[in-house]
Amino acid sequence: MPLAETPATPQTAAFDLDAFHRRMNSSRHIELLLGQVPDVNYFAKDELGRFVQADPGFVAMLGATKPEDVLGRTDADFFPPEFTARFVADDQAVMKTGEPLCQQLEPVPRPDRTFEWRTVTKVPLRDVDGRVIGVAGVTCRVHGENTSCHPGIFSILEHIGTHYGQSLTMQDFSKLAKLSPSTIERHFDQTFKTSPLRYLNSVRLRAARHLLLTTEDAVGEIAAACGFCDQSHMTALFSQNFGTTPRRYRTAHRRER
Repeated sequence: MPLAETPATPQTAAFDLDAFHRRMNSSRHIELLLGQVPDVNYFAKDELGRFVQADPGFVAMLGATKPEDVLGRTDADFFPPEFTARFVADDQAVMKTGEPLCQQLEPVPRPDRTFEWRTVTKVPLRDVDGRVIGVAGVTCRVHGENTSCHPGIFSILEHIGTHYGQSLTMQDFSKLAKLSPSTIERHFDQTFKTSPLRYLNSVRLRAARHLLLTTEDAVGEIAAACGFCDQSHMTALFSQNFGTTPRRYRTAHRRER
């Protein structure tokens, strides 16, 4: 009498990983999972740099209120050119090499109008055939003790994040970090590919853009709050970096919404 076949169990059934992956509903589970991790946010872009995924925390970091304000847009819609150029170069390097890029340090706005510091890690995004079609990334909030940034330089970053609305000089930075101006300049060039004062202006511009999109404050009030000499100074830098004036930027955004 032939033996009865033993019913397949989860342990004895053939394991087909590819088949399981095909059954999965895209990568939505990753976004949902990372959304439960404190201080971590998720995003993804296509090969042209357009955002195709962004969790609520990442949307808020960009100064937007809903995913529709972010999806389909690029870094150029949210950051000054020198920031955008670096982000695009990083994305292109990840897509070209297929290798991850880890622990890049960046400032992001808080609701109280100060800035916090986050690391960003990017990996290549691939299609079902293994071709690179974009990048996916996570950002994580950091403190001085959990970043590779020089402690003195990080103290400057934190000071800029909470005091960008005040008058700040290289002498202030040198005293704060206990480093010479030339050493500070070298660290900023190595880490951020820009000077400390240009970096300060980039943070101020990001703060101004955030306030234009989230408040009804007059342009002159925003200029003063962000540490610019006057409204004309902010308008000139804003136009140079974003290709339009603060008033037109605010009007265009409201029209789109």
